[in-house]
Amino acid sequence: MPGTCFCRLFEKKKKANRQPSSEGVPSYAFEVLAKATGNFSNNNRLGEGGYGQVYKGKLPNGKVVAIKRLIHHSDSDMEENAQLQFEEEVKTISRIRHRNIVEVVGYCSNKADRLLVYEFVSNNSLKYHLRGKTSHGMESPAIDWPSRMKIALGTAKGLAYLHEDCKPRIIHRDIKSDNILRYDIYELQIGDFGISKDFADSATHVFTEPRGTVAYAPPEYYNKDGQNRILTDKSDVFSFGIVLLELITRKLAIFMKKPLAIWAMPLLKQVLDTNEQDLDAENCKDLFDSKLQKEYNKDEMIRMIYCVAACLYKPMKLRPQMSQIVEVLKKNMEPKNIWDRNDSKYLYEGSPYAPLPQQISDS
Repeated sequence: MPGTCFCRLFEKKKKANRQPSSEGVPSYAFEVLAKATGNFSNNNRLGEGGYGQVYKGKLPNGKVVAIKRLIHHSDSDMEENAQLQFEEEVKTISRIRHRNIVEVVGYCSNKADRLLVYEFVSNNSLKYHLRGKTSHGMESPAIDWPSRMKIALGTAKGLAYLHEDCKPRIIHRDIKSDNILRYDIYELQIGDFGISKDFADSATHVFTEPRGTVAYAPPEYYNKDGQNRILTDKSDVFSFGIVLLELITRKLAIFMKKPLAIWAMPLLKQVLDTNEQDLDAENCKDLFDSKLQKEYNKDEMIRMIYCVAACLYKPMKLRPQMSQIVEVLKKNMEPKNIWDRNDSKYLYEGSPYAPLPQQISDS
């Protein structure tokens, strides 16, 4: 897809196998999508989550797609909420036009059957490439450093588009390595907008129930009473910081029974507390993925570390915008613009989940 406009969400010519379109996204008949997946055969199942199953399919025009079939609820209230959420997702994805976001090619809403049709991304997720195993039980091949930088920058660009260029803005709410899909060696795309939320330009935040994946959830989701959890675009920024940390360490978001952000904090502190940290020093070796074998660009690694710190350890209101992260990763902005030596006050035992000390609280 390099050099081409990412999303052509609908074709100009009508086709007999489609229903009338809604919200700018073509609508398919249930029978067409059932046939495309072999009647939702287990042999075509790509994965399963809390909201439904995903199947590989082939449309009548030969296009290979991934079809997400949402769960049907026997409880009427839950089913009504699921329908409303589905309609919201269709409304959201109809507005997205970006090369780093998975293309949506259609949907189906047929009574209890709710399906979304996505472009099929054949090269698996970032999580698979970092930690997955092949069909022979071997670890997946290592991702080299230039590819990791492209993944970081492409994801940052996609999020910057959602947060700053979409009207109204969109908060993804479930950024994680499972939802970052590798289109090919050069391209990646953000997928799964099932719990995303439109965000009016006039709003600074909304209160929300906890959603998304716990290991990537920001600390503002962990207040004492469990109520009035704050949702802003900075929630995605925090989750993106976890993804960057996974790219650096090749460790899971929960590592050694604790959040990766907590495990990594003292190791990152060694780099951030000095202007001339030697990344080859013995005290840094546990931070970096051993599969890299020290074959990385040191300036780029420092930039990624500064981005991690700014995304994860700064108070919510002080986290950078994704457009700033893009500029730092592109080497158009100095890292000190998003994290300077004075910010080391945010690195302390328990950060980022413990309450901030009173004198540096952002609330």
